[in-house]
Amino acid sequence: MKLAKYFSTKILFAALTISLVGFVILSWWLLFRDERAVKGFEVVYPFLNGSLFNTRHLLLQYSLNVIPTILFTFFALVGFGSYILLLKKEIAVRKVVIWSVVFQTIVFVSYPVLSTDIFSYIFSDRVKSEYGQNTWTVAPLKFTQDPFYNFADWKDQTNAYGYVHHLTYLPAVTLGGDDVFTTVLLYKLTAAAFAIASIFIFLHIVADRTEREKSFYLRLLFWNPLFLLEYLGSGHNDALMIFFLLSGLLFWQKKNWLLAGILLACSVQVKLLPIIYVGFLCLHVLQNKNLKGFFQFFGSFSIITAFSFMLMQVSPLTFLSRVFYNTTSYWQSLPALVERLSPGLDIPYTVVFALSGLALVFLQLKKNWNPIFTASLAFLIYFSFFTGAYWNWYVLWIFVVLSQIKNALWERTILLFTLTSLMAYPLLWFSHRFGFGNVFWSLGTYLWIFGVPIGFLGYNYCKLQKGKNE
Repeated sequence: MKLAKYFSTKILFAALTISLVGFVILSWWLLFRDERAVKGFEVVYPFLNGSLFNTRHLLLQYSLNVIPTILFTFFALVGFGSYILLLKKEIAVRKVVIWSVVFQTIVFVSYPVLSTDIFSYIFSDRVKSEYGQNTWTVAPLKFTQDPFYNFADWKDQTNAYGYVHHLTYLPAVTLGGDDVFTTVLLYKLTAAAFAIASIFIFLHIVADRTEREKSFYLRLLFWNPLFLLEYLGSGHNDALMIFFLLSGLLFWQKKNWLLAGILLACSVQVKLLPIIYVGFLCLHVLQNKNLKGFFQFFGSFSIITAFSFMLMQVSPLTFLSRVFYNTTSYWQSLPALVERLSPGLDIPYTVVFALSGLALVFLQLKKNWNPIFTASLAFLIYFSFFTGAYWNWYVLWIFVVLSQIKNALWERTILLFTLTSLMAYPLLWFSHRFGFGNVFWSLGTYLWIFGVPIGFLGYNYCKLQKGKNE
């Protein structure tokens, strides 16, 4: 990229840092847009009674919705642009690691304004830690006096996360007690610790690469603004899932099938979806006729999974039905768009996705594809056409494994996907202010998030094929 030569590394560092600091400040401003959170803080901290709502009413007079959205758009574009240009620079690995921690520390102090998930984690976890009931069979809705009641979503649903999620956050939910601020801080600290630990796991994954490649892939992942804002800002438990996923893939790379299976089982016991990686990895081992490796990998995975469900005291089918309940939610997806445009149209999304999965199995067997790439492609297809609700950080489940695929076009496509996902936030916020409910917002958002990266992939793939045939 010729543009990179016009900006020094120091200027780009400053631009990215300022954009992240700007987001942190903006996040506390945006807190006042969330009426539930304002009410929740005034309930649990009586000394704030009236002051937060008064501040909210004051800010509403000065475009509480529009101005922060414009500022977020500016900070996101400056931050992402600086990040892209920094990828073109030569930066030492040690410096990349240090700045990765610095960027994570900056964003850590932001309010989780992009998602309320962290409050839902806490409320669900308190069902077991505070009330002594099974969080996987008892929904938190009935605990109306709980300090987190006003903050959380999904109150009528049981916990959708596995035993490793519960075990990892147990110290935070126990030490935090009824104090909202302390508990949120401890949950974010937990996610941050795993995000920082992932840096060092990642260094081992790319240990056999050149210094230039190590530096590039570290920056690609750990300086990405979407990664920083979602995992450090919002404190998503995906940071735990990603740590165990990367750890499992590290031992897979070392052909330590036993530890790979255990660690990938831990990843699935945070969030279920990494099981797609497990499926294609199993297929790859069988494809290579390594029965010993398969039994070690799949056996250790199965034992940890079965033991986890035993501790959860819930059947896997019951848990699966809870997780798949989310597919009945429509948000930023093709099924959501179809529902808006043709209500009642019955499309068998699950069946079609299953057939797509079989097609990918066939292609992996025939073309001997990298199983991590096959799984990533399955995720892209699932997100783009089949999931009922697409949340903006889901693309990171593909993004974190790019270093193990080593395909330039795929890297650029998924990198673009992180940008379109990040910039979907201002689209949503503008839709709340201008023409709320208009179907064209849904259509435009879908085409922006998915159409742009898929169009980019399709165009450049055809261009490459044309070049090969000439």
